[in-house]
Amino acid sequence: MAALSAATNRKYHGQQDEISAPVAASDTYYRGAVLALDANGYASVPTDAAALFIAGVVTGEWEDGDKTEAKVVGSGETPRAVLRRGKVWLPFASVAVSDRGEIAYVADDAGTLTQTAGSKTVGYVILDVDTTNDLALVDLRVPDRIA
Repeated sequence: MAALSAATNRKYHGQQDEISAPVAASDTYYRGAVLALDANGYASVPTDAAALFIAGVVTGEWEDGDKTEAKVVGSGETPRAVLRRGKVWLPFASVAVSDRGEIAYVADDAGTLTQTAGSKTVGYVILDVDTTNDLALVDLRVPDRIA
């Protein structure tokens, strides 16, 4: 799985919730990145670790009024990002119609979905698929599988 190296556009479906969450220090956060809540309570890049709930998708807006495609966060800094939560189309290689209703896990900040859990224990139901563009619709507000 590849981490984001530039901002990306997301396609949303229906009403979205917006939350403000502090991000982990020493990283770059791109608009469109999918972030998870880490063990310290910060929104950060997802890893193959257990019990990481998805915090949301970076909007490119920050609580301090900054609007940017990519925010570089230094050591010791924990600014608050505005994150969008709700139904969002995320990349899923070779998605098939038969994947509807299956469980998928977020693999990286690009939002890449996988059906291989690895150490990840928080999964989301695939609500719909777009086989032409290799996308799956998931609701980041509603985790389905917590082992």
